[in-house]
Amino acid sequence: MIDENKLAQLDSEQLQEISELEARIGVTLVAYDNMAGLDETPPPPSPS
Repeated sequence: MIDENKLAQLDSEQLQEISELEARIGVTLVAYDNMAGLDETPPPPSPS
């Protein structure tokens, strides 16, 4: 099964509305790029 990525492109007004919502409900919403770093080799494990 292939997962479908859903991306949002928000304008400044939408970002402002999200910021106001965060302040109103006391949370911080976090967004990340799940495609970032796919071409990079993962770092080696840290020594124990």
